[in-house]
Amino acid sequence: MLTRRLFKRRPMGPDAGLGRAIKLFVVLWILIGTCGAGASESSLEAILTARLPVPGWKPEGQSYQYLPENLYEYINGGADFFIAYGFVGLAGANYSPVSGGMDSVTVDIYDMGDTLNAFGVFQPRRDSQAPSLNIGTGSFGSDDYVAFHKDRYYVEIQAYIIGKKEKRLVKDMAERVAAHLPGDDALPHELSYFPEKSRIAGSERYIRGGILGHAFLDRGMVCEYGVDGKKVTAFVAFLPSERAAVMAVDHHRSFLEKSEKKCLPLEGFGTHSFVSEEPYHKTIIVKQAGAFVAGVYDLTSVEAGKILLTEILRNIAS
Repeated sequence: MLTRRLFKRRPMGPDAGLGRAIKLFVVLWILIGTCGAGASESSLEAILTARLPVPGWKPEGQSYQYLPENLYEYINGGADFFIAYGFVGLAGANYSPVSGGMDSVTVDIYDMGDTLNAFGVFQPRRDSQAPSLNIGTGSFGSDDYVAFHKDRYYVEIQAYIIGKKEKRLVKDMAERVAAHLPGDDALPHELSYFPEKSRIAGSERYIRGGILGHAFLDRGMVCEYGVDGKKVTAFVAFLPSERAAVMAVDHHRSFLEKSEKKCLPLEGFGTHSFVSEEPYHKTIIVKQAGAFVAGVYDLTSVEAGKILLTEILRNIAS
């Protein structure tokens, strides 16, 4: 004989509906995040298998994937650098000629989570002597190697080719990958904080781990300018809040004073600003603006630095 157990439903309190809605939102958020990660992995796998290789080449074995916890198995000694910049996952594959032989090409696609992180890992690896290849957002390379970034992705393609018949091979593969990666070719919007006039092209860097080595300026962008015939460096540090930015300026001032450097108010820039001497970097001027700290160092002229800093602060405000 089957019996039913009946449970009396308790009346809902005024917060019960809200609580259920919150729980439902959390579940949906988790599902969306999981699906998004799966979709990203799926799209990269499709590029490696369906869009590559180029004619005359074939996959060599299965494609491979790495996550932050095991990336060191693939690039021991280099994993920490990528992880520091928000590395999410890597998808890669090897290719060999259909005709046989020892030649091979390796394609590695790093998902860095966002455009700024991908830019951050690309710039310091960029060879200033190598020409841009007009692939993705930024690129450089040769017949044997190409690196580029696009949207949240950083890509490296390495060839081991004995003969010189395949001069276009690596570039052709890079162009195919770039064409099918999701996202657009826009540079990080944080670059817009820096005026283009007198900016030294290719000097832009996204720093994780401390501008000028200072932990209180943990992450931000730096770039170089030609000012009065001298090279100076401008920076914008990103802080989690306005209060954190004010505290960062205070920490900076305290550090310089402990280094026996005199800190003076930066005239015309209000509170939470100063001019001083940064060890190994000549004169520095610094100003807090909202959740940012902006500055210019290696200055020989404070007035010239003020002009540049004013433009940066205006861009931040807009």
